[in-house]
Amino acid sequence: MDIDKPDISEFLAGAADFEQRMRTAQSDLAKAVVTGRSGDGTVVVMASGMGKLQAVRVDPKVYDARDAVALQTAIAEAVQAAADNAGRLAQQKMGPIEIALH
Repeated sequence: MDIDKPDISEFLAGAADFEQRMRTAQSDLAKAVVTGRSGDGTVVVMASGMGKLQAVRVDPKVYDARDAVALQTAIAEAVQAAADNAGRLAQQKMGPIEIALH
């Protein structure tokens, strides 16, 4: 047997460890809350680390302006920012995936 190559039990143990780390990361992401804010700060979106929308907060001053297009833009910016933050958190939690086959 070549000592440079892992045996099947080492491979299976590594796979089980990897699966557990991914399950833990997924659970952590589901519990985490990320936010996204519009460029003008009038809209804040909260989502889980998995990207599930939880809440949208709109500053009441946007109603005074009665500018539907500006509000739509602010909502889209906040949602995109929350999605970007969820993606960064997922990358931090999951890390790069390395698979080494010997």
